[in-house]
Amino acid sequence: MTPSPLILSPALPSELLAYIIQYESHPTTLLMCCSRAEFVSDLVSDVQKSRPHPVENKGSPSLAASTLLSSPLYQVAIARHIRVVFIPTVSHLRAYLSVFSPADSKIPPPPNDFPSTDERLPLLLVYGFLGLHRDTSEWSAQGISATAAGFVEAARKNRFKAVVVDPPLGSDMGEDEAVGERASSTAECVMFEEEMPVLSASVVRVGVDFEDAAWTGRRVSVDRVLGRWFQYQQGAWSRVSKDDKEIMP
Repeated sequence: MTPSPLILSPALPSELLAYIIQYESHPTTLLMCCSRAEFVSDLVSDVQKSRPHPVENKGSPSLAASTLLSSPLYQVAIARHIRVVFIPTVSHLRAYLSVFSPADSKIPPPPNDFPSTDERLPLLLVYGFLGLHRDTSEWSAQGISATAAGFVEAARKNRFKAVVVDPPLGSDMGEDEAVGERASSTAECVMFEEEMPVLSASVVRVGVDFEDAAWTGRRVSVDRVLGRWFQYQQGAWSRVSKDDKEIMP
């Protein structure tokens, strides 16, 4: 039986990658909702901010950043066999999901002598799902649901586990400032309590002059829309380590 699709609590880039390197392997597929340059820039900034200042040298790097920087060689080697795709727009994401197949991947499986974590289903994970829709004509219950339906179906028919993760609000990919080492529970609540129109822009615009038309229609919270497609689960991002026994998702 295919497990329920999940939406996990927000994670910084270093936290997400530390988990993937630790627990996932081929043919897990990561769909990054940004360009390669944007993601690398955010990841570097994230890791740098987690490291102690060279003068003060107080404290230590975050657990996720430390794990990412000190991963055993076999984990780094396995990570090279994890498929990563960069998705710039909602249209690109929907198109990719409509034809998704692990057989099309150019990423080969690792050699048989690498240890396997377990027999869980591989992940089809979208990072930045909400951010990709925000501030576009698809920022609506209708738009989110259309993408979610294609995502869940692509995972189901290929026997992958569908997982959605977004960066914390304030550290969205492409923004200059991050919220810091971890997003607070308040910021997380703001993300899921954010409201959106029920219908997409092309449906709710009214008026004679289409360009000057006003928005109208009922609004609904993000968590209500996502709750139709995904089960929420708290990510154990801050507890990822070599000895961690809590495996997720």
